[in-house]
Amino acid sequence: MYVKYGELDVPHDIFARMPIKDVVSWNSIISGYASKGMWSKAFELFDKMRDAGAERGIITWNTIAGGCLRTGNFIGALKLFFQMITCGIQLEPMSTLIGLSACSHTGLLKIGKEIHGLVIRSHLGDVDNVKNALINMYARCKALKKAHILFQRVVSKAVITWKTIISVFSHWDMSEKTSFLFQEMLLSGVELNYITIACILPLCARMANLQHGYGIQGEGREAIKLFNEMIRLHIKLDHVTIIAALSACSHSGLVMQGQKLFEQMQSTYGITPHLEHFSCMVDLFGRVGLLKNAKEIIMKIPYEPIPEMWATLLGACKIHRNTEIREWAAEKLLDLKPDNPGYHMLIANMYTDARRWNKLAEVRTVIQDFGVRKSPGCAWVNIGSGFSPFLVVDTTSGQTNDIYCLLGGLNKQMKDTDQLTTENSSSEEELCEGLCF
Repeated sequence: MYVKYGELDVPHDIFARMPIKDVVSWNSIISGYASKGMWSKAFELFDKMRDAGAERGIITWNTIAGGCLRTGNFIGALKLFFQMITCGIQLEPMSTLIGLSACSHTGLLKIGKEIHGLVIRSHLGDVDNVKNALINMYARCKALKKAHILFQRVVSKAVITWKTIISVFSHWDMSEKTSFLFQEMLLSGVELNYITIACILPLCARMANLQHGYGIQGEGREAIKLFNEMIRLHIKLDHVTIIAALSACSHSGLVMQGQKLFEQMQSTYGITPHLEHFSCMVDLFGRVGLLKNAKEIIMKIPYEPIPEMWATLLGACKIHRNTEIREWAAEKLLDLKPDNPGYHMLIANMYTDARRWNKLAEVRTVIQDFGVRKSPGCAWVNIGSGFSPFLVVDTTSGQTNDIYCLLGGLNKQMKDTDQLTTENSSSEEELCEGLCF
């Protein structure tokens, strides 16, 4: 009774005085401390229960293993999971979910596969929550093909199943696949509710598809509407949701809305800004030419700025022709010795524009020494019947000559109107000229 109403001092004293402690009393006191979030005490009692030789049932095992998950001790949760199996405890859905969740957080795919084998032998593969947990585990461990196969095998896909597969593919920035899945979900007749809204919002901030990525395509207000809908439905926001909303503001030029949201993060939503949030603000200010504001954001960051942040500012300075801040950002980015070839190209272009040949020579030496080679840029365009990839300097099409002749004409028109930036590759221009004869 005392435990039920959260009073632990009295039941603890009674428990301590009991000459013989049965399984029920052990479970009650451990569950009581667990319900109050007093995990260190619950773990201590669990160890004492083992030392006393008391039989630990599935509820107790699940409580303590779940406590390890809650406190971030994922390896501890897995150890308890396999100890439970060794002790002859019959596997059931809750313990399975705990084991798979621990694998998802640690990326231990091999152990996740072992648990999947136990699921099959225990005939738990048809349990909806277990199916979703398996999809999530494989996807989080980067076995995306296996995750998608399991998803396809689900005959009747519930909202949570769609949410699981879309969120994990979105997590790995697989925008095209995420878009296809989202289309499938809509065609399947699944009704949008707060769960699907929570999973769609991050997608809206990253997708380059007008129908599904309002933020990227200048319809940031639609993405913000989804964000406000989450607030109205009292959905607890996390740092990923804020990143999505800030990114939507950035891509749509909603400076005031983005600035207000950033300022309210801690005071209103209780979320401490991470590096990603600061990066969004640098991008937000940089896109509209508020380069001094972007620089101030970087200067105020309580962390070490990441290369992506300097590259964002560097690119914005090029567009808005701010030489002073651009050179400063290039020096800072170079100091970090980034291994991304695109960053080295940004820096090299900056020194070329500034005619700082000595610095340009240094960057080119780094590019040669480290074998830095820029991968060709790729864009996916929805042409009605599906997505098609377009690569820089691609000659695989049967209509290559016609394509590059047309591009050559467009290049000339852009140069005539001063719309073509110096960053365009000379190799692409040469290819256009070489194929037009």
